[in-house]
Amino acid sequence: MRLCNRGTPPRLLLMSGHRHRRQPENPCLQTSSAARYPKIDGGHMLGEFICGRGGAIGVADATLDHLKSSIERFAARSLLFLNGDFGEDPQSFGAFCARVVLENSCAALVGRLDPFRLLYLAQFQAQQGFEYGRPSNSGFRWTGDVLPDEKVPQEMWGVDHNVSKVSRALFSPYADHVYWRPAVETALDFIANDSSDLLQDLRSLQPDQYVGHTRGRCAALYSTLSKGVHWDFFTSSIVLDEGTIKDSIRETFVALGGMALISHFVPTAYRALERDAAVDTYKRLRGLFV
Repeated sequence: MRLCNRGTPPRLLLMSGHRHRRQPENPCLQTSSAARYPKIDGGHMLGEFICGRGGAIGVADATLDHLKSSIERFAARSLLFLNGDFGEDPQSFGAFCARVVLENSCAALVGRLDPFRLLYLAQFQAQQGFEYGRPSNSGFRWTGDVLPDEKVPQEMWGVDHNVSKVSRALFSPYADHVYWRPAVETALDFIANDSSDLLQDLRSLQPDQYVGHTRGRCAALYSTLSKGVHWDFFTSSIVLDEGTIKDSIRETFVALGGMALISHFVPTAYRALERDAAVDTYKRLRGLFV
């Protein structure tokens, strides 16, 4: 991670846990004028690509639409920070916005692959007794829902395994075998005759290495972006520099674009796009970051 010197520490974002309290305006969420930034539809594109197309009536669809809206808003701001001039706001809020995109996108992919988890979380948070300031053991967590929190036994399919110990995390070895490997194989076959340079990253994928590579990539991004959320610096002379923030935003979009594409080749995935449409969306999104 690159660091730069700076004489004045950036502003910290403070958020209250109380309901219905009006928060101070967050520059990360303010709408910027068209004259200041280029017009980019990448935020909307990523939101739909990750969450799929809705249309059904029900809790799962409403929850994915909610996540889609959040991804679109924070992705749009992330792209403004990526393409605009670097200053105090991008330095203070760029990593925050990108981490929201990363977390919400992974949550949406968890929900599309495992709708029960999505439905449970939606119902749990809808309860009258839900409290912001109280830790929840069953809430969504990066370690547990995205990264597996337990080691997998050597015999994954042993008859003595307790089903409650079988991790359903997005990047668990079980999700690897059940979802990701077959989907990568199908995707590679589907694009085999497409010579577009925008698919070059995908052609190098190895089905049995995909989850290990993607898990490490997302874990590294999460760690870097978290430095801009929790502000793990104790001297005003050390902050995230322009290159680190912009590279991390770009890498977040590219990584999520690839994950979204593969998810649409999982035959049981909820709200999956048609495969031709998924490949076309990937090309358009990847084309923003060549």
